[in-house]
Amino acid sequence: MRGLLLAVFIWMAGCAQRPVDSTDVATVGVSRPAPTMSEDALRELASLPASSADDTALAWAAEYLGLGKTEATAVLLHYLDGQVLNAPRQARRALLRAQWHLVQQQPEQAEAVLSDTNLLAILPQLDNNLRSRIGLLRADALTLRGELVASLEQRVAVDHLLDSSSQEYNHSMIWTQLMLLPINVLADAERRTDDATLSGWLELAQLYRDPLSDIDGQLKNLNDWQQRRANHPAASNMPDIIQALRQAVRERPQTVAVLLPQNGPLSAPAGAIRHGLLAAYYSALGQGHPVPAMHFLDSSQGDIVDLYNQALALGADLVIGPLDKEQAAALAAISDLPVTTLALNYIDGMAAAKRLFQFGLAPEDEARQVAEQAIAEGMTLAAVLYPQDTSGWGLRVASAFTQHFQSLGGIISTQASYADNPTAITRNLLGIGQSEARARALRRYTSMQIEFEPRRRQDIDLVFLVANPMQARQMKPALNFHYASDLPVFATSHIYAGSPAPDRDTDLNGVRFVEMPWLLDDGSELHQQSTQAWPDGHGRFEKLFAMGVDAYRLHARLMMLDSVPDSFLPGVTGQLSMDEQRVLVRRLNWAWFRKGRPQRMPVVAGSSSGDASHGRAANIIAPATR
Repeated sequence: MRGLLLAVFIWMAGCAQRPVDSTDVATVGVSRPAPTMSEDALRELASLPASSADDTALAWAAEYLGLGKTEATAVLLHYLDGQVLNAPRQARRALLRAQWHLVQQQPEQAEAVLSDTNLLAILPQLDNNLRSRIGLLRADALTLRGELVASLEQRVAVDHLLDSSSQEYNHSMIWTQLMLLPINVLADAERRTDDATLSGWLELAQLYRDPLSDIDGQLKNLNDWQQRRANHPAASNMPDIIQALRQAVRERPQTVAVLLPQNGPLSAPAGAIRHGLLAAYYSALGQGHPVPAMHFLDSSQGDIVDLYNQALALGADLVIGPLDKEQAAALAAISDLPVTTLALNYIDGMAAAKRLFQFGLAPEDEARQVAEQAIAEGMTLAAVLYPQDTSGWGLRVASAFTQHFQSLGGIISTQASYADNPTAITRNLLGIGQSEARARALRRYTSMQIEFEPRRRQDIDLVFLVANPMQARQMKPALNFHYASDLPVFATSHIYAGSPAPDRDTDLNGVRFVEMPWLLDDGSELHQQSTQAWPDGHGRFEKLFAMGVDAYRLHARLMMLDSVPDSFLPGVTGQLSMDEQRVLVRRLNWAWFRKGRPQRMPVVAGSSSGDASHGRAANIIAPATR
């Protein structure tokens, strides 16, 4: 499968490429099944009158393609290329050829067939069914190329030609693609389009995906949109996820107990989470939105089961916490917890209780997202650099990347751990010593003057760098020094300290990393309120503060995420979805360093290389000016 946007495209491709349907080329009067062998088909076609032979060849080619007989399909398409066809038959042949290319994983060739000037010239002669099928199939091809905005334009353009069932499919695909586009690409596309229907879709998606709006504010904005755009195709039949959101609001918990330690080694991170919960709570309260009754219980002393029973006695129909891993494991061991519980840590190696959900800031999620994006851009050879640390954090993140990258078909060309001396580590990683050794060997066998410039090894498409800011400020210049300034460098959010430091981070220019929206969008009303309440911020626990915001906002959505396929919370820590083990999985935004500052970075599929040190990469859209 070709690289697809943000790696979710690997799933998306299965949706976008509709199965071959005989109705795409259905022809009245052709009822005989296709012969088993294409050679037999050609002999039978030769015995038929011309018009009957053309219709039969089209029907049989569709049948072969539906059965996965691509070679037999190609034979009949070649036969049809030699026939003089009227406009409807030319269109059906084009549909078949484009579908054949999609089956062969060739979306560029499929799109070329469907945008051919000869085909476009006959469109006015075609009925709505054929015109719409050409438009939808072209949209599918553009989707598989990673050109989602162009695909959306196609889908919107043909929507009025579709029957009700096809419109339902088309609207589903429009919404799915809108959920995959980076949020700033949505805004930029809305500014650029002059199509009112497409503009409506883009605005609707932005309102749903706003990470800085709570569920009530979100629904208010969506209801306002529905009233303002009453004639929009989505207004009378809102996406299922929005209907589910309305139900979640009606069924949300009324009393929430929060189990967090107020003393001990976890009290400082727990304090940041508590502040995030309160910030989201008072933000909702200040806007006049309904809020649950909140009870904070100290989990630093006593038995966690006793504390949980105290929460139940207070009438809690949702428990948030605990943060301590052992305490979370103790609750997970209870097979049937009485109420929904959101643990703020992960349970290792055991089946969790039925009503227990797990939420944290797992760096492994970030590493896997980096692996997916690299594969999506056609980068299949990776070098991995990670720190030696007593906690094993660096190795865990590197292993998560390596395992996922290899599972997607990638190859780890080389890897190394570092503690100090970045020059020696990167020199060995990039094989500089090997090229110098070859030059020395040549000099021993000739008296000629040999000019030599060291070269890095060439079997690397990207470097995955696991590092905190201080470590990265040493490793990235070392990579540049050893002739790797042209290699894309990917990293997790740990490379960014959380606040811009252009004087110190200039050496990181071009490094691409994933980061939570809270640290990339710092001008919201919630940010301003939080700054007023905590002027000194939360330092190294700022991400845990954001986690607290999302923990509060999850209280109304947990059951929706668990029961509604493809649902997610556009959170301030990332886009949160639920896996089969009821673990919240985060998908973060992409950013890169420009002039020492982090900037949002929209990415699309298909780029395979670029001058990362200068902030250029093939098929990467420049960040929109704000």
